[in-house]
Amino acid sequence: MNYSYLKRDCWLEIDLDLLRGNFMAMKNMVGPNIKVMPAVKANAYSHGIVACGKELEACGADYLGLGNIDEAIMLRENGVKMPLLIFAGNLIAEVADLYIKYNLIPTVFTYEHAKAISDAAKEPHPIFIKMDCGRGRLGVDAEDFPALFARIATLPNVRVEGVYSHMCAVNWPDKASTEYGEWQYKRFSSALAAIGPAAEKIPFRQLANTPASIALPELRMTGICPGRAIWGFSPLEKREGHPELKMPMVAWKSRLLHVHDVIGGKFGEGGKAKRLDTPLRIGVMAGGVSDGISTKQEHGSVLVCGKRVPVASAICLEHTILDLTNCPEAKPGDEVVIFGRQGTEEISMDEVRKFWEKDLMSFWTAITPHVQRVYLRDGKPCAVTSGDRLEEIK
Repeated sequence: MNYSYLKRDCWLEIDLDLLRGNFMAMKNMVGPNIKVMPAVKANAYSHGIVACGKELEACGADYLGLGNIDEAIMLRENGVKMPLLIFAGNLIAEVADLYIKYNLIPTVFTYEHAKAISDAAKEPHPIFIKMDCGRGRLGVDAEDFPALFARIATLPNVRVEGVYSHMCAVNWPDKASTEYGEWQYKRFSSALAAIGPAAEKIPFRQLANTPASIALPELRMTGICPGRAIWGFSPLEKREGHPELKMPMVAWKSRLLHVHDVIGGKFGEGGKAKRLDTPLRIGVMAGGVSDGISTKQEHGSVLVCGKRVPVASAICLEHTILDLTNCPEAKPGDEVVIFGRQGTEEISMDEVRKFWEKDLMSFWTAITPHVQRVYLRDGKPCAVTSGDRLEEIK
């Protein structure tokens, strides 16, 4: 296999066809009249903001929702032209000029937020207002929304393009009480009703996240904001009416940098130094704690030469040491699979993250940008990240 496109021998493989498939599954579920705003925060849930942003733009997403303005600027600098919403990641008055310069949509929930944008703009600039309807985090309380909307409407250089909130405690109606979700919906819809006909002029009105958009179609309004679904996960029980979703992050791989025999090292419990009575055949692979590999991996295994081999030590920042006793044929340059398939063997992502005792969000987002992302199309590498750049693979 040709690895010449890698700057470092530790990488994720992201299947863009599966990403596209997830978006289309959600879009086909809601139909043509409902807008879809995929959440691509946290470096696209660690899948790589630039490549995934470009793919979702090509799929026809109406907006992308980002957690921070720096990621939005990165998308603009890489040619993404579609509407970009920043959920809420800064004090708007301090960076209002950046929202105007890069044509980004801010989330506002105070009059001061909106005024800062109006003052910085020379013509009406789109904004989204966020309500808190029960998530207990960011947003204007739903009951205070009508008064805030009325004040914002007096500003000359802002245009309310969206109003949204974030639901919690959602499941299939027959699986759990819907009382909390219904309370959130009532607060949101009552707040919109209070501003009368103006509500219908707001193009994007959204309460439904991944589980709500699937399990509660009556809450879809004019838009949905799927986060985890775009990346292949839904917290709901799979049943009829649930879209087919697959995880685009299909593998995490490395290569052996060095193979030799040692008679001592940090092979004791918790990485304590230990002398060995007999030599140990080890392999050193690229990738360690600084890449997001848990120290719990010292009790785990990886795939080398199509077989599982145990990890001997997992405390280094940029390397992991393997026990090659039962894999004497291994040599420098051989591919190592942290999760994914190699030959007839497979270590699943689910197996690894449970072994590391991480929930899916923590597992994904712990994988640092130091790990290159290799993008696949039709099963073949087509692009790779290099720092904050995306490079095509010829």
